[in-house]
Amino acid sequence: MKRPVAPLRAKDLDALRADLEGRIGRASAPRWNVNPEDAQRSVARLVLTLVEFLRRLLEKQAIRRMDAGTLAPEEVEAIGVALMRLEETVHELARRFGIPKEELNLDLGPLGKLI
Repeated sequence: MKRPVAPLRAKDLDALRADLEGRIGRASAPRWNVNPEDAQRSVARLVLTLVEFLRRLLEKQAIRRMDAGTLAPEEVEAIGVALMRLEETVHELARRFGIPKEELNLDLGPLGKLI
């Protein structure tokens, strides 16, 4: 047996809308701080996060290629050295900007962390 559905009144819809907007506002990701003093650090954090993401991606690809045997020993050595230097550079730049290693990540909301 179906129960009758009562029609919603305008004030009920307004209350529901206000509740949803409040929940969405609280759940949204933090916004970029436009403070001029923090702008350079914020941009550096974003760039370094993306470079670190690409470095890890390249590292995984190199490991797959090593496991598959498609790299010569010289190539393995060259890739290893290049990836280590890139990691050192990212961490050095992060230190210069006062960015902890743990902050080299992006929160993608429902998708989780980038790295």
